[in-house]
Amino acid sequence: LALSAEPPASPVAETRPRLSLVPPPDRELEQRAGRFVQAVLEVTAGTRSLQQLVRVVRPDVYEEMQHRMTVLGRVRARDPRVASAGRVASIRVYKPRDDVAEVTARVVRDGRSRAVAARLEHDTDRRDPTWVCTALCWV
Repeated sequence: LALSAEPPASPVAETRPRLSLVPPPDRELEQRAGRFVQAVLEVTAGTRSLQQLVRVVRPDVYEEMQHRMTVLGRVRARDPRVASAGRVASIRVYKPRDDVAEVTARVVRDGRSRAVAARLEHDTDRRDPTWVCTALCWV
């Protein structure tokens, strides 16, 4: 009624669909991507073996990382300070398709920030399907 003490319910607000241009985040994939980037940081710091990533990186990415480790080994031979592994400060995951994830991360090591980008693809042809890194880029 027009004289009712309770405000009328808005039928428009109840039936209005929630619109969003951005899909909701996949928290499980974000956590997996964060663990992967952290593992890469530990490999480059020398606190984790590169061999531990062989299951989750494509062979060409593995070779690039081996080359990176060789170069870092030469630098560390000249300056033997122990490098910290650093940490993942923030991570974003975009899924252009259900089986592809594009990951961007801000990592902090010794007070300095860097960006890491990776492309993960869900490999279902394996006996144990998992996300595999097909590209890795340091900025």
